[in-house]
Amino acid sequence: MLPFDDETLARVAADTDVEQAALREAAAAVQSTLSTFPGRTVDGLVYEWRQAVRADPLVERRPDAWVLRVPDHVWVDVRDRAGVSEDVVDALLALYATETGTETASDDDGVPLVVGRRADE
Repeated sequence: MLPFDDETLARVAADTDVEQAALREAAAAVQSTLSTFPGRTVDGLVYEWRQAVRADPLVERRPDAWVLRVPDHVWVDVRDRAGVSEDVVDALLALYATETGTETASDDDGVPLVVGRRADE
């Protein structure tokens, strides 16, 4: 369950010179990692991040996704757990940035992260 349409994935893949399948796989790996995080739901993880981080990382809560700007150390942990390869990291951040309304993928306000939500969460 990815909160991105095929058109957005294709555009970002083309703009960043990354294979669309590799970008989709990386986004799916992050989603899967967060969805199966031991002892936590996606909503539970977002709640913890919102409590632990001084600046609230929430950009938008949608029925289908959490749109966040998380601290770099959170992004690095998520990326490492998901096994995202270095050659697709920038494209994945660009994909997430399409939902945060920013042109830069990472800055002082945090790293963009978009996490799909299940309807029952």
